Amino acid sequence: MTAGAPEPGVLRVNKPSGPTSRDVVNRVVRGLGIRRVGHAGTLDPFAEGLLLIAWGSATGLIPYLQQYRKTYEVEAEFGRVTNTQDRTGATLAETNADGLCEEAVQEALAGFRGRISQVPPMYSAVKHEGRRMYELARAGQEVPREPRERTVYVFELTAFDAPRARFRVTCEGGTYVRTLIHDLGAMLGPGACVVRLERTAIGPHACEGAVPADWLPGPDRAAVLGQALTPAAALPDWPEIRIGEEREEREVLCGSWRDTAGRAAEGREYRITGREGRLLALARGGRPVRLLRVMGGSPAS
Repeated sequence: MTAGAPEPGVLRVNKPSGPTSRDVVNRVVRGLGIRRVGHAGTLDPFAEGLLLIAWGSATGLIPYLQQYRKTYEVEAEFGRVTNTQDRTGATLAETNADGLCEEAVQEALAGFRGRISQVPPMYSAVKHEGRRMYELARAGQEVPREPRERTVYVFELTAFDAPRARFRVTCEGGTYVRTLIHDLGAMLGPGACVVRLERTAIGPHACEGAVPADWLPGPDRAAVLGQALTPAAALPDWPEIRIGEEREEREVLCGSWRDTAGRAAEGREYRITGREGRLLALARGGRPVRLLRVMGGSPAS
């Protein structure tokens, strides 16, 4: 960490429609004066809602934050198909969907819950021969894409007024909600695209209380940092093993610690925190799997 850099942390940011996820990360870099920054889960530019942004050694938590389920509020328009599967794209087909009934939509949803297969859209960050799909799409190219299996835990209709409908979706990370709506529209006949998409939660982290992106960069750096989660609090649903002795802390930080006291269940993932509540490592069973040597912050709640 450079002089004056903040303690490692994770910030919940409410991204508006318009900027890319990288734009928001860059605002954090400028506003907080730090360079080692990453985020858990990209949002399309037109999408809004929760981004989790980590800096310093807290970036080591990103793979674990990305494993959380994501929850979205989605508004769809039936009868319009676009090349991006959302309202920002060029219209490929239009059909009058005023005759679509709520019962038909409800019945079709059952086929999109559980383990499903999706073909990634051309307008995506998936790479093909070293290039992003969206780069190829903008150049007018279309290439074969392999289907990917994803799990949709919740897909429910929350409002319906043809040709518009609103949905709540909770899904595995890496699920394309645009494609979910596109495929639903194709099954029903008239097609569909997303007109509004908001991510409201990532695992236990909700968008309520997140820092508005227009705070970043801002004159009050301390106020922004005051909203950050400590690394120990970023995985609140993980069980905690609290280390009580300096010798044990040293063993954790050099990777030689073993849970000789039998506090860890086989196969479970844990946070290992030190005597001051600082996150030292993540562990599976009784062995550290990721060391977080210089993580700081006040004790986790």
